[in-house]
Amino acid sequence: MWPFSSPYPEIPLHRIDNTEFDYIIIGGGTAGCCLASRLSENLHVSVLLLERGPLADTWASRVPLMSADIYRQGALAAIWPISPMINAHNRVVHAVIGEGLGGGSRINSIVYTRGIADYNKWKDMGHSDWGYDEVEPFFMKSETAISHRTSRFRGNIGPLLTRTFTELPFTVLKHVNEAAKSIGIPEVRDVNSPDAPIICCANMDVAIDPKMRRHSTFRAFLPKEVAVARNNNLKICTEAVVTRIDTELDASSKLRATSVQFQDAKPSSPARTYKARAKKEIILCAGAIANPQILMLSGIGPSDHLREHSIKIAKDLPGVGSYLKDHMALPIAFETPLDDSLHVLRRKPLRAIKELLNYLIFGCGLFVTPFLQSSIFVRSSLLNSNFEVVISDPSQQNARLPENIPDIEIMPIANRCIEGPSHETMDMIGVFSFLAALVKPKSSGTVRLASTDPHARAIIELGYLTDPEDNLVLRKAVRFSLRLAEQVVSQGYPLKPFTVPASNSDADIDEFIRQYIRTTYHYTSTCRMAPEKDPRPGVVDDELRVHGISGLRIADTSIFPDIVATHTMAPAVMVAEKCATYIKKSLVYEVDNA
Repeated sequence: MWPFSSPYPEIPLHRIDNTEFDYIIIGGGTAGCCLASRLSENLHVSVLLLERGPLADTWASRVPLMSADIYRQGALAAIWPISPMINAHNRVVHAVIGEGLGGGSRINSIVYTRGIADYNKWKDMGHSDWGYDEVEPFFMKSETAISHRTSRFRGNIGPLLTRTFTELPFTVLKHVNEAAKSIGIPEVRDVNSPDAPIICCANMDVAIDPKMRRHSTFRAFLPKEVAVARNNNLKICTEAVVTRIDTELDASSKLRATSVQFQDAKPSSPARTYKARAKKEIILCAGAIANPQILMLSGIGPSDHLREHSIKIAKDLPGVGSYLKDHMALPIAFETPLDDSLHVLRRKPLRAIKELLNYLIFGCGLFVTPFLQSSIFVRSSLLNSNFEVVISDPSQQNARLPENIPDIEIMPIANRCIEGPSHETMDMIGVFSFLAALVKPKSSGTVRLASTDPHARAIIELGYLTDPEDNLVLRKAVRFSLRLAEQVVSQGYPLKPFTVPASNSDADIDEFIRQYIRTTYHYTSTCRMAPEKDPRPGVVDDELRVHGISGLRIADTSIFPDIVATHTMAPAVMVAEKCATYIKKSLVYEVDNA
């Protein structure tokens, strides 16, 4: 907070104890900030937003590059070990989730990608209101696309500001784009256009405002001016750990969510439990990891697991915490000249000072750039034996067709992206990585309770490589990355192997996969939108209402019927926008707030 400025209008937990609101939103993350903003637009509607993390609106949290460093002091990230991966030498990687107003949008690469055909696949799965034509208006409503103001597919009045950097900050990235084009991948201006080829390379849209600051959903949907203007009907509480959602039988003997219990998240605070009642609805927006934990602590989830923890069963929903999806990835890394890598900021202090001054004075330089500026989307079935993309029919590039969904994303990043065996070096070299992600994995995992302590972190089983097909696609992703590297070298750029497979054999690539596979933190689908009796049991219906419990919805990436083949920030906001519309059109909202 700047000197002499007024503070952000948070409210202490004790002041809302035993109070009542129309709507209670659990989780003020990427989706929760959007939903709280939309529901509180009607000043006659009372909304309570509970967020586990702090506000922490510091200068560093707004700088695009610095704020994405999840290991820096003050980063709004919760980090804890995931269960050993049985198909990857029992290695332990770490879960990372954003905790603070804005959630993951405060610490991610702020990449704005929608995906298009994914939603038509959801429609084919039976979700008639979730095809791309049905969800596109909600993407557009939330966005102002600064770099695409004339596009009929992009928003121009929404709170979330996005832009594309046409000039890449590192020479190696420019060579990668040229390499991709040389092996059959077209370059497109707007990867979010349904008219663009679905197999492509592109400079990414990122959420950065005109002052070159990270534009998280906190800054977009709940800036201080909005929170102050709505202080009478919108109450925002940070550092609040939800311990359970209370349910009871209504007059028709149907289960209804009625109230939320919560405690102070600060370790120094006494374990006092507070309570707030919801007159109309409770909406979970705590993310694909925390939502199942809160539901299970409330007696809503797989009955066998609840019995293991002696939790009274309110509703047996086997899908809760099941079918966890994530984009697993591999860092294929190369040595580059130091000045052509983000490593220069760590190895040359004077260069780092110069770049910081460029940012502070001119709003330019390396501190403006997020980790990811460009990306390549490929479908493995279109790669020939030379790992070139071969398009035999124009329809294979139709971005609306589910059969065309890419299954590989190659993220060129001028940094070391390895999680696992340490390759940190103090040598004066740069490191560049192709972070090769499997974006349509068949493998899935679970989220389960470690204990009944709501402050404890959940047990995450990623389930990587439990489906053998994923390993086959990852092999292709590795070989395609190596082919890209060959093309970069053929242009005269000096790439040298840093962390690559020992050879091109299946055995050595499989060993590389087991040794270096990592998460991209794109967790989804633990509270899937699907029928309760689906072969993979669902948790919410098509209007995001929890099966068998009235007054309870879920609105974030946890409801995805299947993971989207794209980054998850924009889809999370779309889900929140759509949930707000469902709530506003409901009879109880219209009658009581006319």
